Amino acid sequence: MKIKQIVLGIYFLLSCIKISAQEQQVISISQNITLNNVLELARKNSLDIFKAKRNYGVSYWKFRSYKSSLLPKIDFNSRPFTFNSALIERYDSEQNIDVFRQQQTINSYANISATQNIRATGTSLFISSSFNRLENFGDFETKSYNVTPVRIGLVQPIMAFNSFKWEQKTAPLEFQKAKQDFLYELQITNLKAVNLFFSWALASKKVEIAKENKITATKLYSIGKKRYDLIAIERDQLLNLELDVYNANTNLTQNTQSLQKATTALKLFLRDKLPNSSLPELPELILDLKINVDTAIKLAYKNNPDILDLKIRKLKALRDLDQVIKENRFDLSITASYGLNQQAETFVDAYGRFLDQQNISIQFSVPILDWGERRGKIKTAKMNKDVVDIELQQNEETYKQDITQNVLDFNIQHELVLGALRTNKISKESYQLTEKRFLSGSVDFLNLTAARKAWQQANENYIQALQNYWVLYYKVQKLTLYNFIDDTPLIRNFKTILDN
Repeated sequence: MKIKQIVLGIYFLLSCIKISAQEQQVISISQNITLNNVLELARKNSLDIFKAKRNYGVSYWKFRSYKSSLLPKIDFNSRPFTFNSALIERYDSEQNIDVFRQQQTINSYANISATQNIRATGTSLFISSSFNRLENFGDFETKSYNVTPVRIGLVQPIMAFNSFKWEQKTAPLEFQKAKQDFLYELQITNLKAVNLFFSWALASKKVEIAKENKITATKLYSIGKKRYDLIAIERDQLLNLELDVYNANTNLTQNTQSLQKATTALKLFLRDKLPNSSLPELPELILDLKINVDTAIKLAYKNNPDILDLKIRKLKALRDLDQVIKENRFDLSITASYGLNQQAETFVDAYGRFLDQQNISIQFSVPILDWGERRGKIKTAKMNKDVVDIELQQNEETYKQDITQNVLDFNIQHELVLGALRTNKISKESYQLTEKRFLSGSVDFLNLTAARKAWQQANENYIQALQNYWVLYYKVQKLTLYNFIDDTPLIRNFKTILDN
């Protein structure tokens, strides 16, 4: 009996060596893909990144338009030819009556102007030059020219709402938020890539274990039949071994299907840039990486676009209140201009002996009775501002709590991964010893099955713990926009984004 057990043991060892050699051959022709490889492919090919680039492009050109609005604008308007022939109503002074007379005219007009807005005061400065030629046909044919070679002026609102001043405050913050939004979207893409990678890795590991289980189950069933022929095991044990073969086949089919789905999802996310015949390579832990909660909160308040959005919302609430208050009280504005003007029947005379053209006007309006409409609008704006202030305070507390919880979970997860890794190694060694004892007849099939399930579960738990570790890390990186691995802030050459 001992000789047969020794022979069976040698047969088992030779089978294991053959299986190991086959696995090494498969790995040698496959390409290992790491988590960093997947993250890099996602940054280059993901549609989410393409969308984020376009969103940044919208904000970039919006900010460029704002900066351009700070510069002088030059406009040219012209009606080079306007012909008019019609009966028009005229007053006949000799008869003291209105009469209709035929009028035919050709009019040519051109104007060039430059305007400049002064943001601090809301003043609009302008300078212009215009030319007008009028030619009459009919009973009286005449030509005349009316030119204004230069006209300078300004429009100055007094105590009015100055949209330029508020735009100076909000536009740079909104552009800064656009940059942070892009980095934030990169981290969201990283999180998607991490989850898809580990789903692929877990499915791949399950297939690997299922294949090993199938080979082992087939081998044990073959050995069991020989031992049953030698009356070394009972009929029920042989049936359990045969049932294990069928279960292993079913399990392999199901896990293969799950692997195909996980691979397809990852390839779709990477837009078919995942190399064929690739195998996932699990990442290692960043040893001794601990994140300080207070540091993370400070970085989040400095870098997180949601935090910056709170500041922008507060500014806009103050802007809206200022606008409602100033638009619902008296309105005072001053318009002034000075220029040169002349009218003559020839082009040369029109540009000689210029006359002064001066204009100063003060516009003033005061609401006297509106039945409480202005007061209601101001009260509404003030209450809306109070609501925004309360929401901002609530959101700040929520962000602070979210950051704190994710950092604490990440710091704890390091120990959980190490524990899962140790459990995986112990369960594997336990299964190998149990399998040897089963072959020697020291333990029954139930103990072997329990040891195998414990090993499989430990494998899955380790991969899941590792996934949680990296998901938590990229969550913290998303909230803070800070690379804690390299201890550097996330940076990006934004000048190249629009070129790609």
